[in-house]
Amino acid sequence: MAAAKLMTLQDRILQIDHIQARRYSKLAEDSMEIATQGIIRHLRACARMEVNPDASAVREIIDDALNGRRVFAETSNDLLAA
Repeated sequence: MAAAKLMTLQDRILQIDHIQARRYSKLAEDSMEIATQGIIRHLRACARMEVNPDASAVREIIDDALNGRRVFAETSNDLLAA
């Protein structure tokens, strides 16, 4: 049985869309944290529903992070549910 290769979030975004990967890599610290949380949630939701991640959703998450907006509401169970 082959071991699963670990992949960075940057690499995963690069697989989705190279333009968004470049935008993500240029984010400042606060914006990067917001975008990271949103993108991870998007990837987990796509995995649960067995669909491919959407490049336009990643773009929107990054745009919102640049404006300081989180694209999701946090609850105490969000991290466990995602």
